[in-house]
Amino acid sequence: MSDVVIRVRGEHERQVPAERGTALVVVEAQGPEAAPVRAEVERGTAALVADVRGLHDPDAGPVRRYVVDQARSWVEQPSFEGRPQPPVHHASVSVSVEFDDVARLGAWLSGVGRFTGAQVQGITWDLARDHRRGVERAARQDALRQAVERAQDYADALDLGTVAPRSVADTGLLGTRAVAMSARAVSAPGGWGAESADGVLGTLLAPDDITVRAEVEAEFVVRPGC
Repeated sequence: MSDVVIRVRGEHERQVPAERGTALVVVEAQGPEAAPVRAEVERGTAALVADVRGLHDPDAGPVRRYVVDQARSWVEQPSFEGRPQPPVHHASVSVSVEFDDVARLGAWLSGVGRFTGAQVQGITWDLARDHRRGVERAARQDALRQAVERAQDYADALDLGTVAPRSVADTGLLGTRAVAMSARAVSAPGGWGAESADGVLGTLLAPDDITVRAEVEAEFVVRPGC
């Protein structure tokens, strides 16, 4: 009797507490004249960035990285009952700040309201790079162990004997649907601004766990009677 080929997929998912959080803060202003609006945003951004620089250390933290980008300005032309109203000028600057300490991030967010025009738009969570690599490696190995177990279950049900691996690949590389290794970090609720920066956020901040998921596809072969 010819060899029997068994094709299976293995999956594994790990939930790991978040270690790093990146806050997106937007400094914005509006008013009847463009120059004062831009000046207000520049002052608020300068004060915010100066504070962040005092915490910034790429190696020791607590701020590992920060980026100032997405400076925008635009004019809104409102109307009332079909009649044009005076224009409203807007300006904003986005600042992202990565903390390696959740408690320090929470304490800092509680004070964001002291910077004119600053509002927290949201937080994304992640793991330290080396730790993430280790978790992904362990997830891949556990996914492969599940594939071996599944293949052996099929072989046992048919009284075929012990399976032997023939090929292993990320999903999609053996001719089925694609998606290999994936990691997902769920954002915490955003929108905190001056009205909620009351000092409580530092103690209440609770990041979502990071979901690290691995999938593998494998082919096993078993020779009946062996």
